[in-house]
Amino acid sequence: MTEWEHVNKVWAVVEPDIPAVGLAILLRLFKEHKETKDLFPKFKEIPVQQLGNNEDLRKHGVTVLRALGNILKQKGKHSTNVKELADTHINKHKIPPKNFVLITNIAVKVLTEMYPSDMTGPMQESFSKVFTVICSDLETLYKEANFQG
Repeated sequence: MTEWEHVNKVWAVVEPDIPAVGLAILLRLFKEHKETKDLFPKFKEIPVQQLGNNEDLRKHGVTVLRALGNILKQKGKHSTNVKELADTHINKHKIPPKNFVLITNIAVKVLTEMYPSDMTGPMQESFSKVFTVICSDLETLYKEANFQG
């Protein structure tokens, strides 16, 4: 089984819980990397402890994880999906590429906590490897776009 197949096996378990998982990932991102909250104008002024019940943050978490799931399901043949993600984050949101590394690292932590029996050590490694590929591909697109954010 390839890394991508391993990841998709767990992703199938995660998908029904996307609203809760997405919210947990974003909350953890904001707690561990406080500066990232400033990249979200809608949430910038709201204290993190008040975001746990925020419907807009939950919806954004769903958007993030659905996009991620679409990339994962491509099993490495994700250039179109990654290009779309890069385009919006370069041109519309102006999000520096390092933030993809931050959020994917947080995702591995949160998934491990929420799905301990599925997220074994080898599975965590598979997720990390797959996320590294995705982040590297994003970084390449950012460089090609001469992103200055």
